Amino acid sequence: MKKAIKYTPPASLKPVRHPPKQRMTMQFKLAMMFFIVMFISASISVSVLLLIFSPVMKENAVSQMTSFASSAKELQNEEKFNYDRIVNLLNNSSYDITVLESDSKEVQAHIDDIDETGYYISTEGIIPSAIMITRIKDRYVRVNTFNSENIFWIVNLVTIVAFMSSIMLGTIITTFVGRTMLQPIHDLSMATSEVARGNFSVRVRENGSDEYGTLQRNFNKMAQELSGIETLRGDFISNVSHEFKTPLASIQGFAKLLQNPTLSMEDRDEYTQIIIDETSRLSKLSSNILNLTKLENQTTIGKKKRFRIDEQIRKIILMLEPEWSKKDIDMDIDLEDIIYVGNEDLMGQIWQNIVNNAIKFTPQGGQIKVNLFRGEMGIVTKIWDNGPQIPAEKKDKIFEKFYQGDRSRATEDNGLGLALVKRIVDLADGKITVDNPFEGGVVFVVELPYQIEDMM
Repeated sequence: MKKAIKYTPPASLKPVRHPPKQRMTMQFKLAMMFFIVMFISASISVSVLLLIFSPVMKENAVSQMTSFASSAKELQNEEKFNYDRIVNLLNNSSYDITVLESDSKEVQAHIDDIDETGYYISTEGIIPSAIMITRIKDRYVRVNTFNSENIFWIVNLVTIVAFMSSIMLGTIITTFVGRTMLQPIHDLSMATSEVARGNFSVRVRENGSDEYGTLQRNFNKMAQELSGIETLRGDFISNVSHEFKTPLASIQGFAKLLQNPTLSMEDRDEYTQIIIDETSRLSKLSSNILNLTKLENQTTIGKKKRFRIDEQIRKIILMLEPEWSKKDIDMDIDLEDIIYVGNEDLMGQIWQNIVNNAIKFTPQGGQIKVNLFRGEMGIVTKIWDNGPQIPAEKKDKIFEKFYQGDRSRATEDNGLGLALVKRIVDLADGKITVDNPFEGGVVFVVELPYQIEDMM
């Protein structure tokens, strides 16, 4: 029996897993920015101050040394003062006195100055400290103003420590304050992540009227709009799927029935006509969806021209004559001669959809009235039919896409015709309303504003 051999890839072929990179948070960046800005500002300020006051400090240090040398010279002239007593009298916390050998390099390098003036003084460094070599009695000494007990250096040290402590304390405070200041941005970041996952119901808390408050309000508006768009998109897809599915199922069912060889010619003609009607319904649905999509993305009425709006309505009524004659509908037409400036094709869709809608809901032997006249504010068109009235709570919804809440007014064009009409009227800066008049039936009123060209 053979043993299975497990293949182990060489180390060079194994994938290398790198640890995740740690990203710096805005809070940490803000604290570091504060620290760097304060440190650089302080360094520049101290450097400028040192450059300004350095000559004064040098002069002061030299003055202290010359005063020390003069006092030592006077005391040396008194025989009662020996070296130790002179040093005890002159020495204090401001000086650091060190005895030097007479043959040391420091003494020999400046022996001429010491013999001529009695001392040699040098000042060095950004923060100048004076060093003097002089002779007291028979000894050479080095006197240095840099002394750890010197109050000048103590004050400087305390100032530097306090300064650095202030920077560190300010950095820590900035870290905590920055956390509070940046919390709205953190909340927005988390909410944006939720929106990216498709959760459009997320909202952020709105605080004040500052930039953060404006950003928060705009985000909430955006999320609300996206939520509405998502709802509309879902409803649109659901309705379109349903509206396509119904005629397709009908076509498929009757097409299968046509395969029956024993089917009579009368039934075959009936089923064929149903398939033709359903195909026409699908074609009209597709056309309406494309037209409505185009109009929803359109912000202007498009190409305009002058035309007789009354003649346009007459032509559409004549075009639909087979439909209203079949139902023996009485057409009462009263149209003023009106010239209108607009998009003729889009205007034609308004009248065709409304008149066609009226024909469908008018009972056999009913009546339709079409009136066109000049109103006080614009051109008014009223189309009335004596079909079933629309419930008051549903009048505002009939212009929505796919709305068929009232089955007595369930449209055969899948609820897109009136949505098209509403969009075209809006593009023309007009107004459309529907009402249930006292005498019964339903009346659609379209108001179009006067154009300057209409009056010329």
